Amino acid sequence: MLKNLFRCHSSHLVAGFLALSFCPLKAQEIELGSIKKGSNKIRYIAVGGSISSGVQNGGINQEGQLAAFPNLLARSMGISSFSQPLFEGDYKKGSGQVHAYVKNGLLEISEATDNAFIKSESLPKITKEIDNISIPYLKVREITVNENEPGTFLPNFDKTSYQHLNRYSDANTEGKSSYAKTLKSKINQLDFFTWELGADDFVEYYTGGGYGKHISYLTNDREGIFPENELIQMLVERGGKGAIANVPDILSLPYFNFYSYKNIVKKVGAEIYVQRYQKNDVRMLDPRDRLLPTDNVTALFTSVSEIGRVPENPLFDEEVIGYEEIEQVNTYNQWVDGFAKQNGLALVDLNSLYQKILKGDYVTEDGVKIDPSYPTGNFFSADGIHPSAVGQGVIANEFIRTINLYYGSKIALINISTIK
Repeated sequence: MLKNLFRCHSSHLVAGFLALSFCPLKAQEIELGSIKKGSNKIRYIAVGGSISSGVQNGGINQEGQLAAFPNLLARSMGISSFSQPLFEGDYKKGSGQVHAYVKNGLLEISEATDNAFIKSESLPKITKEIDNISIPYLKVREITVNENEPGTFLPNFDKTSYQHLNRYSDANTEGKSSYAKTLKSKINQLDFFTWELGADDFVEYYTGGGYGKHISYLTNDREGIFPENELIQMLVERGGKGAIANVPDILSLPYFNFYSYKNIVKKVGAEIYVQRYQKNDVRMLDPRDRLLPTDNVTALFTSVSEIGRVPENPLFDEEVIGYEEIEQVNTYNQWVDGFAKQNGLALVDLNSLYQKILKGDYVTEDGVKIDPSYPTGNFFSADGIHPSAVGQGVIANEFIRTINLYYGSKIALINISTIK
């Protein structure tokens, strides 16, 4: 049993790192149930992608990293020394931050000017032991792949995750190490871990309109090849109990649903033209298609541009998710469920959590209405995909509920109204 550490956590240095401001729902002594081993301090490791890393508002920075659910969960578990690969100094502002607002019924997404970080040739190296070893934008298909491995990537696949993975590499291994190899070299012993992977694969696929990309690795038979399960087994073998999360229905997120076929037809008419067949032909927009909130799609609601209005100037294939390109998360989530059962781990059902939130009637235990609307709500950040700080708190509480139930622990839920 640990003494209660819950005087509200505030933005001050804890073990050399800034702590986010938040409070527990109620004061209580922390009991870690079957997670705890003797009287020693436990080590908690976070493995995952953008959600675990704290990506929000279209990028990654200190603010988002501190708000990430693993940091909140660690503090709630009484772990004061949970360390993260925070961006500091010249990189304090982070990268790719966007602002979103609605003007005259149209979505305006503007990119901030402080983007030197993402445009830099190299990111600051990590030289100390890190507990949150999540990688922004990490895809499942990249887990065992080296960045420089010949023939692995098509030109239009996003390799941004490797910029962040290389922060852990020295001069001899940069570009040559995979996420799996990096984890194995960094983790010798642990007591608990969280695992969240798969969402970034779907996000990359859909934000590119499905054009030139595939998602079959997460939606079809892999013939028994599951590198993510090998990661989980490695963590269990090194002493970890854990909680793993499934993937929300990415296509239900606000970014993919701001503009509807019905509204565009009402404004423009049914004759909207889209590229097809590797851009060698055009087709009519189908009611089952999804439109991304690009400048060209937004312009359909104005008289500024003819793009999409005439067959000679169609919308780009990358701006439309054709109905035949839609892939569900169900198959992948069934595999995740299998990983949890096979390894004796708790399963955090993020898919069901998101479904409840997107219905618009989700209220936290401390009475905060969670608003999924975009861009004015409190659950999603300005990119319409990744959770805000409040959203991360809600996710952290879902992990806490699941952990308490599965491991017999008594970890207090976070008071969402105090997240700042």
